[in-house]
Amino acid sequence: MFFLNRFYSLFFLFCFFNFSSTAQSNQKTSSDTKQSSFKKWGYVYSNSFEKFSSSYIQKIQKNYDILCVTGLMFRGTGQLRFENEFLNKLDKAGIDLRSEKPLIYPMVTLSSIKDGIQLLTKQSSKLKSIQNLSNFLKKNGLKGVHLDFEGLPEDYSKDLGSYLEDLKNELSKDDIKLTFAIFPQIEFSSVRLFHNPENIASNVDEVVLMSYDLHNMKTSPGCVSSPEWTKKNIEELLKYFSTEKIWLGIPAYGYEWSTKSKRVNVISAREAEILLSHYVYTRDENSCIKIQKKEKEKESIIYYSDRETRKQIFNSISHLNLAGTALWRLGLEED
Repeated sequence: MFFLNRFYSLFFLFCFFNFSSTAQSNQKTSSDTKQSSFKKWGYVYSNSFEKFSSSYIQKIQKNYDILCVTGLMFRGTGQLRFENEFLNKLDKAGIDLRSEKPLIYPMVTLSSIKDGIQLLTKQSSKLKSIQNLSNFLKKNGLKGVHLDFEGLPEDYSKDLGSYLEDLKNELSKDDIKLTFAIFPQIEFSSVRLFHNPENIASNVDEVVLMSYDLHNMKTSPGCVSSPEWTKKNIEELLKYFSTEKIWLGIPAYGYEWSTKSKRVNVISAREAEILLSHYVYTRDENSCIKIQKKEKEKESIIYYSDRETRKQIFNSISHLNLAGTALWRLGLEED
């Protein structure tokens, strides 16, 4: 009886662990499947194409639904700058502007704060910029555009909304999507006030929440993002946007703060990962990797977002039907 009872005990114990292992495996598979089912947006510095290998360019074309490429800029007069340079860089990289996958979205920024104010407040500049951008997009068969307008005071938030409304009305005539990079609205610096969601929501097709720079060059050392902070900011945006209009921007970088000076440097996840075999590191409470770097008389603290950080950030909102994830930026991530 003793051996029989022991046999049954071991049998049930085996079944329990086997069931637990299978359940965990299924849960992991389900999580991975859900993450892979999300659409993927990748930001690219246009100058980076010449540094990328042909195999890497082929890889991102295969793996990403949208490549958002920097390089275009508005003057206050409404002139769209660097059009030819933008086109030449993509041509040399073998990127097809009219591709269905990935779609190519140019990123358009402002030449300066002064130029931004003129663009948003002077009617002639506004009309000229809208026409110039619309013509560029149509001429090159582009199906979307991404605006990254930053740095203006809160006073110009309504002007931004008005500008986006006019631009969207023009682009929608040709079924061209207008997307916008929006700052986090919870526990973030005052720069967020220019991006008042009330003035943006009805005037764009989609937004990318820039869920990074929680800690940055102007703050004390810390994680550039966190799952809890991201969740709060997504919940705030959901007051204004439907889920399918929000892309979650996630970081593949961090910062290095010198402990003996005010110097702060950006560090890519790729660079930081190499340091892990040389220095003491831990995963902090916000999921970032923290590295204590010491070299002779130089000391610094590094916080960066790695693959696991990005996974945890995604998992915090994976139950929502967002448009997808947007990586800032391609070339910074680990191999």
